[in-house]
Amino acid sequence: MQPNIVDTNWINQIVAPLKDPKLLEKMFGYSTKEPWFFTEFTFLAVFGIFLLIYAALVQKNTWRKIYIISFSLFFYYKSSGPFLGLFVLMIVSDYLFALAIEKQQGLKKKILLWLSLSYSLSFLLYFKYANFFLHNINAIFHTQFTDHNLFLPIGISFYTFQSISYLMDVYRNEIKATRNVSDYAFYMTFFPHLVAGPIVRAKDFLPQIFTPQIINAALYKESLFRILIGLLKKLFIADYIGKFVDIVHQSPSNFSGAENLLAMYGYSFQIYFDFSGYSDIAIGIALMLGYRLKENFDNPYSSSNITVFWRKWHISLSSWLRDYIYIPLGGNRKGVFNTYLFLMITMLVGGFWHGADWRFIFWGFAHGFALAFHKAYCHYFPNNKNSYFSRFWGTIITFHFVAFCWIFFRAASFQSAFTSITQIFSNFNLKDFGGFWISRSETGFMLLFAALVAFFSPKWKDAFYQKIQSLPSFTWIIWVLVTLQIIVQFKDDLVQPFIYFQF
Repeated sequence: MQPNIVDTNWINQIVAPLKDPKLLEKMFGYSTKEPWFFTEFTFLAVFGIFLLIYAALVQKNTWRKIYIISFSLFFYYKSSGPFLGLFVLMIVSDYLFALAIEKQQGLKKKILLWLSLSYSLSFLLYFKYANFFLHNINAIFHTQFTDHNLFLPIGISFYTFQSISYLMDVYRNEIKATRNVSDYAFYMTFFPHLVAGPIVRAKDFLPQIFTPQIINAALYKESLFRILIGLLKKLFIADYIGKFVDIVHQSPSNFSGAENLLAMYGYSFQIYFDFSGYSDIAIGIALMLGYRLKENFDNPYSSSNITVFWRKWHISLSSWLRDYIYIPLGGNRKGVFNTYLFLMITMLVGGFWHGADWRFIFWGFAHGFALAFHKAYCHYFPNNKNSYFSRFWGTIITFHFVAFCWIFFRAASFQSAFTSITQIFSNFNLKDFGGFWISRSETGFMLLFAALVAFFSPKWKDAFYQKIQSLPSFTWIIWVLVTLQIIVQFKDDLVQPFIYFQF
């Protein structure tokens, strides 16, 4: 009988980079083509050193704040290099604008607000949308403007929205403008949420600068659990499914309707586990430092209608769109028709925020139409019973609508998206599922596992979490080793960036 052999290959994969002669260059250089992210070994190595020093400063509020700001700026530099200067310029200008807005009243205050918002948005509009506008101007007016060779600074969509929320909240007198520029810099640069969210509100985060949570064993357990879950979501589920999705979307016409349908489901799970995994890691790292970020996902695919879905999906963005677009437009206070119109405008902004492409605008339009349709349905059928039967079918319909819209989100072009949809509806044969299972059984199992986790009862998830939290501290070493072993067995040599890095 052959003895059992424990696979220690993951240890070699961890130790090997330490022998790399260019390790220091990789740790302290920057690359705009290969952004630094949480799943990279160099980040984990530098973060480990960061924590050792942080432990000595954690009781010294001023030095801790300076230390975190410095590391956060270094973190951003690793991904965007010289664009760090642009980011710092925005921070300083927002700080000064907020102080000026707070001192004024009436028309002057409103003018200052619009100046500050225009200034903050100008960077996003230029770097992210300049070429989009040029392409469309050329198409409409037959001009020949040439593209700008622009680099999209990492995280600019996220920190611009954070900037706007701060300025708006000061204008509304919901918060006081911070008198210390380092406090505002801490809020804007805090590295766990810097490049891909969650979008943090100043009124939720600034108070924590002065009263961070007490770091104890329970908090470390919670933070470590969130980080491990996030790594599993990203490296074990999302990246594995993503390989099949990428193959199909490279040429959807070469795959059957069944395979395109499975790719639709696959991308739905990929983007959920990828982005919620990032959010889990960000929340976990923030907790490890004594700061709590708000949840960004709440079992969105179990939503029984599209309105509930947007309360559970990318919560920081959906609540931002509600508070700074939908409600200022008038919300539901200006009649039924305007309510539907404002929903459409809000989701069009949300779609355009994701990317400078008509596919994202269409995606936003589709969701805006669905939200308006659901609100109209509730208006004309207010007494519809919320039975188990209606919730079940509502969940099925909502998930498939969301998954269908994800096709436009993932496809390289409208033509590619419509090719995939055409294959699903015109070249569909149940027998193709059998062929898929024979040739790609591992992917099939992963899709089933992803569906099970995505639709898993929230109560059971909470019970599992509580059970894990109650285990003795020494058992967490086992959890870490098991997680690393699973990740190494399934991950590619080249870890894929988080999907929302591109936004």
